[in-house]
Amino acid sequence: MTQDQPKSNSTISNMGQPELNELSIRVMAKFDELLDYFGIDLAMSRRMYYGACPVHGGDKDNAVNIFHTGRSYVGNWKCHTMQCEQFFRPSVIGFVRGVLSHQRHGWENPSDETVSFYDTVQFLMDFIGEKEINTIDQQVIEKNKFVQAAALFAAPENIQGIDRNHIKSALQIPAKYYLQRGYSSEILKKFDVGLCTNRDKPMYNRVVVPVYDDSYTTMVGCTGRTIFDKCEKCDLYHGLTERCPSEDYRRAARYAKWRHSEGFQGESYLYNYWNAKRHIIRSRVAVIVEGPGDIWRLAEAGIDNGVGVFGTAISDGQQVLLDSSGALALVVATDNDAAGNKAFEIIKEQCSRYYYVYRPEIPIGDIGDMTIEQIKQTILPVVEQATKDVS
Repeated sequence: MTQDQPKSNSTISNMGQPELNELSIRVMAKFDELLDYFGIDLAMSRRMYYGACPVHGGDKDNAVNIFHTGRSYVGNWKCHTMQCEQFFRPSVIGFVRGVLSHQRHGWENPSDETVSFYDTVQFLMDFIGEKEINTIDQQVIEKNKFVQAAALFAAPENIQGIDRNHIKSALQIPAKYYLQRGYSSEILKKFDVGLCTNRDKPMYNRVVVPVYDDSYTTMVGCTGRTIFDKCEKCDLYHGLTERCPSEDYRRAARYAKWRHSEGFQGESYLYNYWNAKRHIIRSRVAVIVEGPGDIWRLAEAGIDNGVGVFGTAISDGQQVLLDSSGALALVVATDNDAAGNKAFEIIKEQCSRYYYVYRPEIPIGDIGDMTIEQIKQTILPVVEQATKDVS
């Protein structure tokens, strides 16, 4: 680190928020060097640094998160143990002020002596080798923001969406099949769940579950559940009056229980994210379930921050969505069976360094088969506790 002569108060005191934002960007560009200077050992993932909090001197190995990616700025941080960021402010400048206070004055709680904000900024100016930051290259900043946003929110290529109004007019909504399974007409209409009766369509005789983009105006793909039960003779799904398919056709998608639309990349989407994202931002909690039916049942019980992973694992693309959602905690409500329990362990291993992870007690196998009262008694309290813990 180069040491320059102390700067005058006027240079730093005249810095406004744009200059401080620019300083934060430049500091994060040299953050590895900064950690080395302080002698701090943090691990790094694709979106954050994590480890023991060097501000209050904790030893929990995933207590602090410093985000090196972000939609509009970088350097946001959080201490999950002592909430140190609330005292020093959740910017990289606040983080460095906290570290300096701990290393110079032994800071551990709000009554201890701290390094001033001015001295922190002066330290950082010295560290990056700048005497002043008078001009801000707004094009560079905007490009930085755009690149970060594009990296986080880029949709799969070659997806041609279909207008939601067209989808609603093409299906028989609500689907009788799910009405008979106990779902309300209102919830099936909300999610546009309807039967395809067009013989010329691949989803003919299937209940179509549309998957929408973040704007909730365009379908990016869909999945369809056959209306037929499993045949006892061939273990495939077809009408009772139909013959069992020959060996040549047994692998055909038309006989599967579920079928995705052609080209739909389910691993890049979270079911119901278009509805859940505003609730996740407000609560900082996302509820993870396996499929659409689980989402509908949660919604009927008043839980609106649920997202479905179309199976029993979180893909890289889905984890990017979670990382950008603002969630700090995950309530993993996978099914109470061998596959669901294994899925929880996998998700916990994937995410426990980045999120608080909770597992509610599911009284029966499938959340979709639970009553609204059961969900309110078992899952809702866990969601409320998670929200309280991260608030």
